[in-house]
Order: sequence, then C-alpha cells, then structure tokens
Amino acid sequence: MIRDRVAETLELFMSGQHCSQSVLAVFCDDFGLPVETALKIAAPFGGGLGGCGKTCGALTGALMVIGLRYGSPEPVNHESRDLTKQKSRELIALFEQVHGSCNCNDLVGFDRSNLTGAELLARLPYFHNTCPKFLETVIAYLEEEI
Repeated sequence: MIRDRVAETLELFMSGQHCSQSVLAVFCDDFGLPVETALKIAAPFGGGLGGCGKTCGALTGALMVIGLRYGSPEPVNHESRDLTKQKSRELIALFEQVHGSCNCNDLVGFDRSNLTGAELLARLPYFHNTCPKFLETVIAYLEEEI
C-alpha cells in the first residue's frame, strides 16, 4: 500500500498540529522516531519559530527530516554535513521560488507575532485554507529526496 503523505500531513495539520509537527510526524516511521517525540521536538517551530512569523513551520519541519536522512552525529563527517547543507539549500530555494518567501508572515499576509491566542484561533480557517500549499511543497520535495 502506497502512503499518501500529503493527506496524512494535512490531516495532522487540520487536527491542530503545527505545520512543523505535521511534516516531521509523517516521516517518523522512516527513521524509527516515536511520533510523540517528533511532535514535541517540532512544537516550538510552529507559526514561524515560536509564533513569531519567521521561517515557515512546513519548511522547518522538512529541514528536520533532511537532518534525519542526511545528517550525522559525527562532527568530522564533512560528506554528510555537505550533503545536508546541499539538500537544505535546494529545498529552501525551491520553496522561495514557488511561494516567494520562506517567512510565515509574508506567506500568510499579516504579522502574526502580536496576535493573542484567541485572535489566532479566529483565523484558523484562514490558515487551513492558506497553509496546505506550503505543506504540499515540502512533502513533494521530501518524497522525491528521501
């Protein structure tokens, strides 16, 4: 059975997980990472790095997957370091080419950093209509590369 990682990611996102959590979680099985651990690790990256509207959570979640795939715990493994950097830069360039920015505030069209929890919750339908295309971009890249 072929997995539909886009559908899985969107399901997680629509259920309330941040973009970064949704992306990292669907690749856990590939790396033996418990889903609960992935959700915890990726939690601070949602909303553009802690809700500050900086780097898109879909992108940061995908970069974590790239690290799991190509990264090395060995500090002197320059081949792994170079490949991780190359793949990261490829994804960032693709994301910017397709969406015009990697910055969450730019992508959603407003500054989310000063909004209260209630204000963000009121905009949830907007996020649900806007962010799936960012998730789809990174999942397509990861599925091709991983």
